[in-house]
Amino acid sequence: MRTHIANVIDLELSCYPGGIFPADERQEIIEVGLTVVDLMSMRVLKTHCMPVIPTMSSISPFCTELTGWTEEALKKQGMPFEEAVRRLTEKYGSKNRLLVSDSAGDRKFVDWQCSMFGLSSPFGDYELNVSVLYSIAKGDFRNVKLEEKLEKVGLSFQGRPHRAADDSLNMARLLIELYKGKIEFGGFRQ
Repeated sequence: MRTHIANVIDLELSCYPGGIFPADERQEIIEVGLTVVDLMSMRVLKTHCMPVIPTMSSISPFCTELTGWTEEALKKQGMPFEEAVRRLTEKYGSKNRLLVSDSAGDRKFVDWQCSMFGLSSPFGDYELNVSVLYSIAKGDFRNVKLEEKLEKVGLSFQGRPHRAADDSLNMARLLIELYKGKIEFGGFRQ
């Protein structure tokens, strides 16, 4: 890590009920949410939404209901996947910043889609899974939703679940709350 700035990311993916896509389609990223956190002051600096124009799948009614995105809105407001990767790398310094997510799957999916498009990964070597940090801090090793994790540390979810920018902001809030030591780690206050 070459900076005290972290990028908290969340992804929304194209989806169909039961995860069953039409034969000629495959799941892809339709939104990248990014919240930038100053690790020295433990403050949120900015939250960004990068909608991505789908090229390998359609946006099903199920996906629209879950994420709020329609295919028309993504085509109008979105950017090509390559542009989202360029912004992560160049504008948000993702190769030199700590990557924070709440699952191992987000980075893997970005890296997989980059390989599909012949792009290099936008991420560096440093990564933190805030869900693992939460599990250790709370001694709760169940797979729980972000809303429940926030509730357990005295926060409520802000925004709409399954909107990547809102999810990344709430992950950043959870990270900050855990770091500030307002909950106990193994019986000791940090």
